[in-house]
Amino acid sequence: MADARDAEIDDLINNLDRDYDFHPGGKDNAGYGRDQADNKQQDLQKLLNLWIAERTCPDILPYDEELISTLTDRLRAQVEFIEMTTTDPEAASQSKLKILLVESELERIKFLIRGYVRARMHKIDKYYLHLSTQDTDTKRKLSDAEQRFVLRRATQLKRFYDQRFLSSFPQALQRLDDNSPILPMVDTPDLNEFVFVRVLQDVPGEVVLSNDDSVDLQKGNIYVLPYKAIRKFLRVGEVELV
Repeated sequence: MADARDAEIDDLINNLDRDYDFHPGGKDNAGYGRDQADNKQQDLQKLLNLWIAERTCPDILPYDEELISTLTDRLRAQVEFIEMTTTDPEAASQSKLKILLVESELERIKFLIRGYVRARMHKIDKYYLHLSTQDTDTKRKLSDAEQRFVLRRATQLKRFYDQRFLSSFPQALQRLDDNSPILPMVDTPDLNEFVFVRVLQDVPGEVVLSNDDSVDLQKGNIYVLPYKAIRKFLRVGEVELV
């Protein structure tokens, strides 16, 4: 009997995406389709990978605008479905379990998005001065909201320090972005920090490390290497952070 109940619940979960259309722009709740359900699961896995990579990477990684926009649109559609269903007592009574599953899915997506954003904000807050003085390519890693945050934080802190003590210093000592090699004032990511990487594709040739050693990156293996040594392979998707 327990096995039968488990099978029914599994069938219900598997059929949930086909029974209800959460895709933005959908005209009704029918026919979401197996391909959309697979894409939805792939999006969640991609978000999970982004979150892990952002937490383990010493540098700020490019913001995935398309993925986050797709998931937030899906969240809005799920919230609308819940509100529409719960306002109809008869439909709500017939769909209690499905509503529960949708709410659980909703919380899972929100948890992952929050974790991803928090991991990014931790580094942005720490390296805001570095990010505010970098070239356009570095700033492209940030979303529009993140760029505004960096600019606002740098401006507000500079104004605060000026009012408190910097204005009384000689002009040559009022800079906050003095990055001299003797005593740099700007915190920057440690690109020599070691990270765990999984190789997704065989990397041709040997990867030269900072100590003149080299290593062959073979598909399926996991290595502990300086981030600087694998950064270009991460950018093109040949390795992933774990």
